[in-house]
Amino acid sequence: MGKRVLFITESYDKNPSPNGNCIKIIADELIERGNSISVLTLKNQVAKQNSIINHVNVTRVNTYGEWRIIFANHVPKIIKRCGSKLIELLKYIFIPLHPFRSPGVLISLYKAGCKIIENDKIDVVVGVYRDFETAYAGILLKKKYPHVKLCIYTLDAISGGVCSNPLISQKKHIRKCHKWETYFLKKCDKFCIMKTHAFIFEVEKFLPYSDKIVKLDIPNLCIPKLDKSSISNTTPDILKFVFTGMLSETNADCTFFIKVFEEISKKIEVRFDIYGGISEKLLVLLKDSGMYNKEIYFHGRVSQKELFSIRNEADIFLNFGNIHPCGIPCKIFEYIPMRKIIVSFYKIENDASYAYLSRYPKAILLEEKSGREMEYADKIIEFWKEKKNKDIPLEMIMKEFYENTPSAFIDVIENM
Repeated sequence: MGKRVLFITESYDKNPSPNGNCIKIIADELIERGNSISVLTLKNQVAKQNSIINHVNVTRVNTYGEWRIIFANHVPKIIKRCGSKLIELLKYIFIPLHPFRSPGVLISLYKAGCKIIENDKIDVVVGVYRDFETAYAGILLKKKYPHVKLCIYTLDAISGGVCSNPLISQKKHIRKCHKWETYFLKKCDKFCIMKTHAFIFEVEKFLPYSDKIVKLDIPNLCIPKLDKSSISNTTPDILKFVFTGMLSETNADCTFFIKVFEEISKKIEVRFDIYGGISEKLLVLLKDSGMYNKEIYFHGRVSQKELFSIRNEADIFLNFGNIHPCGIPCKIFEYIPMRKIIVSFYKIENDASYAYLSRYPKAILLEEKSGREMEYADKIIEFWKEKKNKDIPLEMIMKEFYENTPSAFIDVIENM
């Protein structure tokens, strides 16, 4: 008989965060392997409170952010101004509770979690966090139901991450996170972390709990996509660059690449397609480039099913490095199974993508340096000509990136 698993996460399925996407992938494979899955998550404007999605029971609780949206749309301006001042004041009031952001959300998750554990006879609770509320809700549920196994699953390095509250210093943020993560380790049965961020948990205070720590990674690399018959290697009339995800000045800035792309366009016929989101500033940049809706196209958000077809038609995938060393772009694990060329630009020496793409034979990593645009244009064209028809064996992908498959995490859950 399979496990009955409850995931507590900040988003799922409808307009999900990167973490929400990861849990959807894991939940789908757990279902295929005969397990029963429930998900407890936060409500947004496009999702029903309770629903069944691909055999997964999904329960959503209200968030403070949702009430803020309702408040902003339906009250007079003078009350809005007062409300904005109140929100700013709350940032100060909640400083002692940092890194927690909403006690109300924590209470809602706990109360809903109790009902799910009792009704669905849950065996394992998985608290998935960037938000500490989801992890601590799991701790409270473990305290009430000690027979239930608890796994804390981090898909982000909170202790080494960027502090979300501008009123808290980075040093204080890390100190508080270390304190809470030590507490989580005391109470949970397994603590799954990303291998690339394992150094954060190799300090002395975490050593007594080393038997609970499991080193995994972002689980977006789905092996079923690795069917050779689905991968197009034909030489196109147009060299097609594709980016999927969110373009912004901090997380994925395409400004430098646009200059390189312009140089490439002088040598061969090209096209750059963007699927996902984009900041207003970068959209203006694209429109001012003179190539918008000619060589560069922004398509907005599309479904995961559509994305697979889109990636299949691409020649080169693009990755733009994060300015923070802990920021791993999930998209690279969706690119790798396609076994096509990846061009990755990085801004800092310890770019998080390097640990992965340096092991991928069809990736070229380029540092963003002004004045090298023409050189990089030639390098990319040469690399494409050299690698476009070379295949990567499935065995190599499995060996190098198994920790990035859903199966690696599922093995941990099924053995609890």
